Amino acid sequence: MMDRYIEQLLDDIQYSASIAEKRLKNRNKLDNLEADYVFDDEIDAFGVKLSELFAIDKIFFPDRKRLSRKQISQLADAMEKLWKAYGLNPVFPDNVSDEVRYCQMREHLDHETYPVHGKVVDVELCDYLPEHCPFFNWCPLVAENSNVSTNEK
Repeated sequence: MMDRYIEQLLDDIQYSASIAEKRLKNRNKLDNLEADYVFDDEIDAFGVKLSELFAIDKIFFPDRKRLSRKQISQLADAMEKLWKAYGLNPVFPDNVSDEVRYCQMREHLDHETYPVHGKVVDVELCDYLPEHCPFFNWCPLVAENSNVSTNEK
């Protein structure tokens, strides 16, 4: 049952990625502002929740506990492609696991971002709280700025 759901979710992700260019262009049509008062370079200053930008709510992405490793890997790869289709580059440390990638991208669907049509925007997924950091084992900054070894956690 979950396999079929994941297949459908992957199809939805792929569809959203396929229309990314059109959706980014349509962001220029603002409902609440008169076009005469908005300059083209100001339009990208308006943030948007990632889930709204992708037109896929966070609720549709299952918690990692309900997924197999294969499903987590498939979703992490598909989500990263989706982000990149919208000109967003999720920033991860080297060699981070698929589980961490999926969980962080899923969590950030509720966060606001500022995509810029025709450009790539890095999205920093670090909250700089080492005690809650999912990247702790991979982060060179933790090793440099802490007395705690990255292998101790």
